[in-house]
Amino acid sequence: MRRTLFRTAGGVLMVLIAAVFVMPLLVMLRIALTAPADYREMPIDWFSAPYWESLLGVLRSDFPGKLLNSLGVSVVVTVIVVVLSALAGHALARLRSRSRERFLFFVLSTRMGPAVVFALPIYLLAANVKLIDTHVGIVLVYTFYSLAFGIWMMHGFFLDIPAEVEEAGQLDGLGNWGVFTRISLGMVRPGLIATAILVFIFTWNEFFYAFILTRSSAATFPTAIPGYFGAFQVDWGSMFSASALGVLPPMVFGLIVRKWLTTGLSGGAVR
Repeated sequence: MRRTLFRTAGGVLMVLIAAVFVMPLLVMLRIALTAPADYREMPIDWFSAPYWESLLGVLRSDFPGKLLNSLGVSVVVTVIVVVLSALAGHALARLRSRSRERFLFFVLSTRMGPAVVFALPIYLLAANVKLIDTHVGIVLVYTFYSLAFGIWMMHGFFLDIPAEVEEAGQLDGLGNWGVFTRISLGMVRPGLIATAILVFIFTWNEFFYAFILTRSSAATFPTAIPGYFGAFQVDWGSMFSASALGVLPPMVFGLIVRKWLTTGLSGGAVR
């Protein structure tokens, strides 16, 4: 009886916690499919006929192109960061030197300052080399922005691999590169997936640098959301429709790979 009571209470608590996180998303979707004249009606009529004009207006605008920009930039940045982080993380995990911790602290220090501190130097540098409003420029900035986090994550996962396993591979005739690709990478696969997921989400949601360094051709979807705020009114239907479209890709991606994300985050990088 006591065990059943605890399980029931735990189930109710999980449902309440899930409702807290899901309810804002449901409200956003409901308002996105509500006619402008009914935005402020309370309580919300969840069963009224959907109003599709706001969503169709967003799809007919340049917003889908910005979604594609976000997808392309996020995928490219994720691949680059994961590859470089795996190489650097493995090297640091096997480095037997007192300077390793100092170097890791230096790497992490690039993420400690607020983005606004680096905005002006990055903008001036990008303007001098003509990378403003280009995909190459925003990819380079995002790679620099996420690389410290990726190295820190992968360093922790590679530390969990016993050095004896790699030494056994060397005794079997594998070189350093063979040990890394055939043994080490396979053992940290959950960590690679977890790092890739988090880097993808961080890049997808990033607004500040995209707002500063892009104009139109390389603009990502977060920079389009403020465009629905006018001087005297807000186009709530279009804004929430665009937000729902922007939330959908990472949500689907996270649902697909949630098993590997849970496994990876339970590893050594976040002990």
